Amino acid sequence: MSWPVYAMDTGFYNRQGSYDFGVRCEIAKELGFDATYLTLWSDAAWADVPKLETVRESYGLDVAAIYCQIDMTAATVQQDVERVLELIATTNATRSIEIALMSDRFSRSDPAGDATALALLESLADAASEGGITLLLYPHALFWLERTSDAVRLCRAMDRPNVRAMFTAYHWYAVEAGPGLPELLDDVAPFLGGVNVCGSSLRPESFMGATFERLGEGELDAFDVLNQVRRVGYRGYVGLQGYSVQGDPYSNLRRSLEMLRDIERRIDAHPSWGDLNRSRPLNLPRRA
Repeated sequence: MSWPVYAMDTGFYNRQGSYDFGVRCEIAKELGFDATYLTLWSDAAWADVPKLETVRESYGLDVAAIYCQIDMTAATVQQDVERVLELIATTNATRSIEIALMSDRFSRSDPAGDATALALLESLADAASEGGITLLLYPHALFWLERTSDAVRLCRAMDRPNVRAMFTAYHWYAVEAGPGLPELLDDVAPFLGGVNVCGSSLRPESFMGATFERLGEGELDAFDVLNQVRRVGYRGYVGLQGYSVQGDPYSNLRRSLEMLRDIERRIDAHPSWGDLNRSRPLNLPRRA
């Protein structure tokens, strides 16, 4: 089987500038993607939100998700929450809104922040339920909600059908790289609502401890990651991440999509290739 796939807009920003919303959609469509995606990390990106409503009609694409981030202990948290609530109330473009949570008060992954996070998420989940929207909790390196296990813990505490967890291969690799991937995906499987992937190499000097690369490049074993995602029964959208990957976005996304389809072919043809011996990992130090 083939996963429906979307091109994350993060891959359309580079040192020379950024590609306009319409161009991003045209490239995604020409390359054979099923959907586009919007990262709300600036006022300029928020200005693109109304354009999402015409994506299906104008480009023949779905909108896989919209990404939002909230600093849950900042002085501006209420304004940020109100902005996301308005998005939930007004968008008809997507049924999935991703939420990344940061904090300058709580340490990364510290359960002491759970009560604050849960109160915030309950208000969003109430509104999302009325609109038929699913909230996807997005683990992000260096944020309070940093690990996939943090998202699982919050999903269990909320016990709501419209609150699910993302598995982000890059952020898992940057924070937790190791042989425990099957157990992690078993844990998240009952709540798994989205997946995104890219290539990566561990580099302690880099911004988040690892590089972003085209799928199949770098040190991350993308075949193993996607084979484990398939093993736990995930059938939803897979996003191709491209944050900070330089060069021509068209070529980068084409290469990553080709690699994804090739990995799918290998998983279907050779399921036993994913039976790694997890007791014998190569424990190399992070390279400087």
